[in-house]
Amino acid sequence: MILFMPTELATLTAAIHLNRQEQTPLYQQLYFALRARILAGALPSGAALPPTRRLAQALGVARVTVTEAYAQLEAEGFVTSRQGAGTFVAAGLALADGKDAVSPLTLSAWGERLLAARPSPNQPLTRPEIDFGFGRSFPHIFPYDIWRRLLDRYLSTDDVMLSRYGSVAGFYPLRQALADYLGQWRGVRCTAEQVVIVNGAQQALDILTRLYLSPGDEVLVESPGYAQAFAVFRLFGARLTPLPVDDHGFPVELIPPGSGARLVFVTPSNQFPRGGALSLPRRLALLAWARARGAFVVEDDYDGELRYAGRPLTALQGLDDDGRVVYLGTFSKVLFPALGLSYVVLPPEMVRPFVRAKEVVDRGAPTLTQAAMTDFITEGHFERHLRHLRQAYGQRRQVLVDALAAHLGDRVQFSQAPAGLHVMVYLPEGAVETAVVAKAAAAGVGIYPGAPYHLHSPAPPSILLGFSGPTEAEIAEGVRRLAGVI
Repeated sequence: MILFMPTELATLTAAIHLNRQEQTPLYQQLYFALRARILAGALPSGAALPPTRRLAQALGVARVTVTEAYAQLEAEGFVTSRQGAGTFVAAGLALADGKDAVSPLTLSAWGERLLAARPSPNQPLTRPEIDFGFGRSFPHIFPYDIWRRLLDRYLSTDDVMLSRYGSVAGFYPLRQALADYLGQWRGVRCTAEQVVIVNGAQQALDILTRLYLSPGDEVLVESPGYAQAFAVFRLFGARLTPLPVDDHGFPVELIPPGSGARLVFVTPSNQFPRGGALSLPRRLALLAWARARGAFVVEDDYDGELRYAGRPLTALQGLDDDGRVVYLGTFSKVLFPALGLSYVVLPPEMVRPFVRAKEVVDRGAPTLTQAAMTDFITEGHFERHLRHLRQAYGQRRQVLVDALAAHLGDRVQFSQAPAGLHVMVYLPEGAVETAVVAKAAAAGVGIYPGAPYHLHSPAPPSILLGFSGPTEAEIAEGVRRLAGVI
């Protein structure tokens, strides 16, 4: 037993700083101070703490403050008290004695690949005067009053739905509503059982990669293409084979004859980020290739509803008779990004392993949000909202296209497909992409580099101009300033 001497009491009280102006109670401040000294070894195992009355007098606090601090320490096992003897530091609690070297934490191979991967394009530290950021929603159109009412419908009820976890695969009425909607508007052929609700398309890609790829497996991707998908595949050790897209999408005819790819990732309805749609001959050729090679195709339909001339194009999945296509969709682009709700339509044989894997990593999306989304679809709000979006975004895109033609003419090239939320602009040959981005920023215009989306080197200089955020007047003025830079 180590007794507490008067000199040690003075040393202890000098190290404890109590602030009566803080909201944290004094006893809790004292508890934290004593705990820190115990863990640091300043109060060694077996040391006797000062009697509560003496420590209270030394600190100028009520005795009950010290008593409550000691009680908390004892409840958590930092000290022990013995009747008539006092309070003593428990054995074996010091985190370090100051002599031992601290062993570093080591990353797994997955973690090392994560840090080595090229990060996503940086967003500007300050928002520019005119920001051509892409992938954003148009907040003035979304019917927040209807959304609040739908949420309140379930918050105001005593339905047991809110008192338990939902299905890992998702709220069944929403899965049924999506199966009906996708069949009518996107040409997707599926049952509700094939639809699984996920927390973003990245989660679906993560699960699919875990289930069906091994390190070293080949994946065919578009270039330019979706950099976040590239990152997922690379983290699991896959080898990416990029094929250069053109106005007709993914060039199936360029797949290497000896390719043993297990997975093909494509954006057939509106190629990301270049623009354009996968032609019918290539769609049929890709499905035939996947069938013959025992591979599957991930169709990312990230903004297939946002087409501004005619009806949205039919999904690739609707042509698949062999269970080779996994269809990804999201609400983030057409509702609001913070919703974080996406869905995946799986071939029947892939449903069970996918849901089992999802159960391990995630209990499921919030049921309340899924229930409100179900009503938003079934009551017709979703289709009305899409009509409003197509009109507003279609006008903004036309303003952007007209401004590019007026100020830059044939000095730049871009897809003429009337779809999506951005335009990828190919700069004049010899232009330095980073310099254009920097000079545009100096002119108060935020544009975004295309290089991170290309897997071929050297990548042609290009920029991305989103049109869902700025007003029509800002779009026209922003292109005028950009033309001065180029």
